[in-house]
Amino acid sequence: MKRLFLICAVALAPLAASAQEKEPPFGFDDFAPLAENFRDLFEGLAKDMMPLMEQLADKMSDLNAFEAPEVLPNGDIIIRRKQKTDDVPGSGPKVNPDGSIDL
Repeated sequence: MKRLFLICAVALAPLAASAQEKEPPFGFDDFAPLAENFRDLFEGLAKDMMPLMEQLADKMSDLNAFEAPEVLPNGDIIIRRKQKTDDVPGSGPKVNPDGSIDL
């Protein structure tokens, strides 16, 4: 991310200097290749980041299954799972006769 900022700053530095002059020494058409390169750069970056953003969205939806963290006086932090509306209080996992548990 720092590299991207540095690249943008270096590329746009001449623009800031020329903005202070009364008459620009070059026309808008001189920036067409630079603008195309930036567009390609950002499109590639967006394409590379899309799977990561989808994973992040999935993780964020998983956070809705938990209550807000609670800090106890001794410093322990408890994060409780929210009860589903279809859960019946007091019903635990089904224990089979052989001692195994169905999840």
